[in-house]
Order: sequence, then C-alpha cells, then structure tokens
Amino acid sequence: MALRNFLIPVFLSIKRDSVLFFITKYLLYGLTRLLFMTYRLKVTLDSNLNKNFSENVGVFYFWHQQTIAAGYFLMKVKAAQHCIVSNSDDGKLVGSVVELFGYKAIYGSAFKNPIQVTRQALKILKDNQSFCIVGDGSRGPAFELKQGVPFLAITANKPLFFVEC
Repeated sequence: MALRNFLIPVFLSIKRDSVLFFITKYLLYGLTRLLFMTYRLKVTLDSNLNKNFSENVGVFYFWHQQTIAAGYFLMKVKAAQHCIVSNSDDGKLVGSVVELFGYKAIYGSAFKNPIQVTRQALKILKDNQSFCIVGDGSRGPAFELKQGVPFLAITANKPLFFVEC
C-alpha cells in the first residue's frame, strides 16, 4: 500500500511534465532492452504457420500479463508492424516505448475511440500488414478474449494468432 501511495503522485507528475515523460520513456525503453537480454527464445509452431513470421499477416494477440514477453517475441520474429495500445495516460507512455522498438502505436480501445481504432486496424489488415493487441483488454477480466479481437480478424478475412509466452 505504501508503494502505491508513492507511485500514484509520481505517475501523475510524469504525465504532466513533458521532460519527465521523455526521461521516463527512455528509461523504460532501456530497462526493457536490458530485460530482453535475459530472454531465451524457443518457438514452437503450429504446423500450418509459415516459419517466416513476417509473412503471416493477421492479428497477433496475447494476454495482458504477457505483454513484455510477447513484445519481445513479436520484435524478434518481426511478426507485427503495429500495436494497438490504450489511449489512457499510462497507455500513452507504453505506446511511446513501443514506438522506440519500431512499432507504430495505434491508440484506442473498446471504451475510448472504438470506431476510429477499428477503422485503423481494418485498414492495416487490408494493406496486408499485421498488428498486435492485448486479447483480454486493459480492463479484463484476465485470460478472457474480448469480442473485438476475433471481430477484426473475421471482418478482414485474416487469421488470428495467439502468442503465449
């Protein structure tokens, strides 16, 4: 509880101060890169997947708790060019870090800008590009796939890829 009482004011000051936001973004990027150095990647593929992941166009989704590990996997195999990220204040910080890793962040959710993010996602798929998304959403419940994820894949007639780390 004490840590939470400390972190909330710190986070509020980060999102209000552009210099602090900039520093935090690069600090999180550096720490994540450092964490990635400790990962060892072993890929087990479904028999009908192309081993060259950049050729598997579709929707890559993972659970919220696996965001960092799934991000590492998707980055290493070059599977997705875009990430759908919450447009909340903490999502904007995550999105800025995601962009440092070479992804294009698409901001939105089922609660904020759902029509805009749906149109953007469908255009990405129509252009034969892929994106990644947290399957259980920002509000949960955990490990329960939100209906918008398969909707995007079905509407664009593209496959849905589950990334489990």
